[in-house]
Amino acid sequence: MALLLGAAAQAQTGNPTHDALQARSDTERRQALHEAVRSRGDQCNSVILAFHAGMDGQRNAFWDFRCADGAQYRARLPSERFAAIAFLRCGAAAPTPHHGGPCFQAVTGAAAQVAAAGGGNEASCRAACASQPAAGQNQCVQRCLSGQGIEVGQQAAATLPPGTRFGAMYVTDQPVAAYGFANGNTDRLAVNMAAVRICQTLAGQVPCKFQGELVNQCGAIAMAISRHPRAMVMTSDLSTQVLNLATTGRGANRQAAEAEALQACRRAEGPGVQCRIVAGGC
Repeated sequence: MALLLGAAAQAQTGNPTHDALQARSDTERRQALHEAVRSRGDQCNSVILAFHAGMDGQRNAFWDFRCADGAQYRARLPSERFAAIAFLRCGAAAPTPHHGGPCFQAVTGAAAQVAAAGGGNEASCRAACASQPAAGQNQCVQRCLSGQGIEVGQQAAATLPPGTRFGAMYVTDQPVAAYGFANGNTDRLAVNMAAVRICQTLAGQVPCKFQGELVNQCGAIAMAISRHPRAMVMTSDLSTQVLNLATTGRGANRQAAEAEALQACRRAEGPGVQCRIVAGGC
């Protein structure tokens, strides 16, 4: 990850690697994180979302990112120049100083105070946010100044009209029946963070996986659920449930999205296994 340290990079926060990464464009930032995690042998095919989670009292910086295959990581960038970067899977158990997860949440306490002072300068933030929809540029600049990163991805394209609404869907692998859903927000990063937080709260240490993005459309998640063999009865408590299959649907309205999700889910139904809509909206 030493490739992040260009000659022009100057430490503004006391963490030169973070400063160099923060100064790059979003595309370059995601590419650098991708190359770094791949260099340690992980099979991340591309990084599609990056989020600066803040800094701790020692000015170690934390960056959360999601790969196209759904894998999510927290990168710990040490404040010492050229020191090794640590990568943790989001949600993985780790001692508190390593902030292993859940991801896409700002580090708290003293770390958050340092993070608030560790953003970019206004000129660089306005330049970075210039490609965002006009209605969201001020919010983007404020998030950048506070060190929380900027909106990223396809919503920056000029082809998307102002007011474009985004949604995100997350689920866990079998057998844990956890899910996260959020929709209808013009801030793509915020809606992804909301969905993954919902899912990770339910899942605990089990990592949630990205299932798809919604752009100006409704969505739904269906799950084929059965009773856990150690549970006397199945309740809303996830410990009494077993996930057999999770499917998603999209549509012009909620009914159409739920119908699509249920249709895909039906193949898993059988004795003791029933499909149900667990989340949906526009």
